[in-house]
This record gives sequence, C-alpha cells and structure tokens, in this order.
Amino acid sequence: MDVGLFAAHEQYPPSRLLEFADVAEAAGFDRVWTSDHFHPWWHTDAHCGAAWPWLGAALERTETIGFGTGVTPPIGRYHPALIAQAFATLGAMYPGRVHCTLATGEALNEVPLGFEWPEYAERRRRLVDACEIIHSLWDGDTCEYDGHYWETNDARLYTLPDERVPLYVAGNGPHTARVAGRYADGFLTLADCDTYEETLVPALRDGAADAGRDPDEIKRIRQFGLSYADDYDDALDAVEFWTGSMAVDFDDEVADPREIERRAADIDREDWDEWGLVTADIADVDAVIDRHRDAGFDEIEFLSTSPDQEAFIEAAGTLPDVGGR
Repeated sequence: MDVGLFAAHEQYPPSRLLEFADVAEAAGFDRVWTSDHFHPWWHTDAHCGAAWPWLGAALERTETIGFGTGVTPPIGRYHPALIAQAFATLGAMYPGRVHCTLATGEALNEVPLGFEWPEYAERRRRLVDACEIIHSLWDGDTCEYDGHYWETNDARLYTLPDERVPLYVAGNGPHTARVAGRYADGFLTLADCDTYEETLVPALRDGAADAGRDPDEIKRIRQFGLSYADDYDDALDAVEFWTGSMAVDFDDEVADPREIERRAADIDREDWDEWGLVTADIADVDAVIDRHRDAGFDEIEFLSTSPDQEAFIEAAGTLPDVGGR
C-alpha cells in the first residue's frame, strides 16, 4: 500500500511545502500530491502558489519521492496541450517520479480568470477532450483534434520522456469514474469506501470494458483528510481552515474565498470532525490505511491539516506502510 502526502498550496507558502516534502521523503512517504488552484478554499491567512513551478523545485530538491497534481482541471485556464507539454517536460527531467491528474474542476479556478462555469456534463466532455489530446501528444503524434470544446492544429511535442508520465483522472461519481476507466492509468477519489466499492468500481470497470482495457491495471487512490495532534482540541481547531470545502460543493459556482469562508462560518465546531479524521493517536491513521487497503485501494493520500505538520509526517513515518516497511 503506497502512502502519499498532500502539499496544500491553499494553506502554506511554497517554501514551507518544500520543507514538508523533504520531511516526507525522509519519513518514507511514496509520493507528494499538490493542489493546482488559482483561488483557495479559504480567505483568512490563506495562500495559493502556482503548482507547476513548485513541482520543478520540489523534484530538484528531493531524490526519489514521486510528485504530481491532485488535480489539474482542463476546463478553461489550461489548454490540454499545455498540460501535456508541462508534464512531459517534468517527466523527461525526472524519470519515473511524475504524474498528472485531471478532473472536472472547481469554479474558483476558472471564474476569477473570466471563464464561464459550465454544468458538469459540459466539464466532463472537456475532460474527455483533454484525455484524448494528451494521450495523442504523449504518443508522439502530430495532433489534429476537433473536439467538443478543445482543439489542436498539427500540434506536436518535441520533448518527450523515455518513460511515459502516468495520467490519472479524479472523480467522486460514476460518470467521471467511467471516464477514468476509458483513459486513465489511475483513479483518484474523495469518496468513502462504501461508495467506492458499490458505485465507483463498477463504473470504472464499465469504462475500461468500453476501451478494451484491463481495469485491474488502473491504480486506485483515495484522498483522505485528517488532523493529528497530541491534544484532540488542537487537532480539531486546525480543521477550521478546510470547513470551506464542507460549505461549498464542487459543482457550485462560488469562486470568491471570502464568500466560501462566510458560508463555512455557519458550520458548528462540533461538526468539524465530519471533514475527516481528527485524532491524537497515530494508531488511528494506521487503521485508516488498513481499511482502505481492504477496500481495494492501492494508495492513500493524506491531506493533513495538523497544527504541526512535521510532527504528523514524522509520526506517520513510524507506521508499517510508511517508514516501517
């Protein structure tokens, strides 16, 4: 079971995230995932650095740990061919250490830049366009593509890695899971284990069958939120920063972090633990890993809002699936 750490550009400045990546590599984590946002899910004391330059710095700074986005949405601000070029370049420079994850996105990444926020069905079609363009370019083709939304005119990448970069798709419902089954090397979800097993896995298998692919070759990853501290109340207090993601749905056309924060103020503190695991016992984290392994996941990616991130990372390094392997 692989274990990843989420580097949240929304919550920390890029230099601090580089320090977390160092500690994660030393602790035995397999991968660092990073957010690719324009606006964060919170306003007060928030950050929102650019993911792509940060990935280059993080890969150069470390030696073996893998890196990638979770997620890069090809909805408006990013043309799929530019995504293909950026990650092919990273893959050529750091072989075997890079992945890219696509998804249907959030309004806070698109609306501030003047793009409309389309309905889910439209965003899913744009995602399919993006998967097809990126695959074509990574195959070394000269890509002439006229899709539902995205197009290319004799586009070609002149720098490609010797080892192809894995392309993942993230989603929490069956329609996006089916897209992942058709196109992706991996499927990332926030959905709980029951939803994953009962709804998403069948859709993933259906999509793979449509494309004549083996669904068992698609890596399955769960993003899981947690807050760990010696004192439970300290751990719970640290969840406040992410309550915006409880107050606004991914499909909502809300792009102003100030409005997201205002909506989150209506969530009672006693309900904050619904965001994820809040604990003062690292054994609870080990139990989460075991539960997801039993559900059929290949990797769990921890989005930690722990008040002392280094303390959490180092404590996780004592677990069998991290530093104790």
